[in-house]
Amino acid sequence: MELNLKEKVALVTGGSRGIGAAICRALAAEGVKVGVNYSSSEDEANDVVAGIKRDFAIDALAVKGNLEDPAAIAGIFDELEECWGKVDILINNAAYCPGGPLESYTIEVWEKTFRVNVTGCFIASREHIKRLRAGARTGKIVNIVSQAAFLGSTSGHLPYDSSKGAVVSMTRALAREVAPEGINVNAIAPGMVKTEMVAANLATKLDYYISRIPLARIAEPEDIANAAVFLASDAASYMTGTTMDLTGGMLMR
Repeated sequence: MELNLKEKVALVTGGSRGIGAAICRALAAEGVKVGVNYSSSEDEANDVVAGIKRDFAIDALAVKGNLEDPAAIAGIFDELEECWGKVDILINNAAYCPGGPLESYTIEVWEKTFRVNVTGCFIASREHIKRLRAGARTGKIVNIVSQAAFLGSTSGHLPYDSSKGAVVSMTRALAREVAPEGINVNAIAPGMVKTEMVAANLATKLDYYISRIPLARIAEPEDIANAAVFLASDAASYMTGTTMDLTGGMLMR
């Protein structure tokens, strides 16, 4: 299968750990130069960059930027363009995920969740498309959403679940608008993945979560990363507006 990813440049938001770090490494393994975005996890981002350079001999760069700040998002693209001249692929992975029952959420928590997960995704996508259009170039956007956008969370993440539903709708609307320009916009909806975000739940309720998954295992971050690489590649050039199920069969849409 021809992925045609060598010499491409990707920006992965929230790329310092978990699914984001796995996506950075999987892209680098295919010859992609990677901007590893972080907000506060500088040491982790630098570790991802060092690992990419060591293991794949591919250039990578840690780029700080808070996705709640439009100027910071523009600055991330500026930094990558100054270094490599372009950005071909945007992976909107960064997310804020507060937990608790309904009555525990304040308006401030609700609004922060949407600023990071929805507005940040919108602004990064707008910035990416603006620059692709300016250069008359095609490109890719892959949004990391969640099965919770469709099924909700049994562990209580109402703001997060709602925000990911909004990104699913954004994916379709944006894909329809930019398809004539050769820009593909797709999403991935993971189920339970072995990351820091769910480590406590897996430690206490592993059997329960596995019982809900037809494939009877918890996903590794690399499972999600492999799908992201595919959607970022020429092999997926006829896919747009799609939300890919990576739940081990929980959704089966």
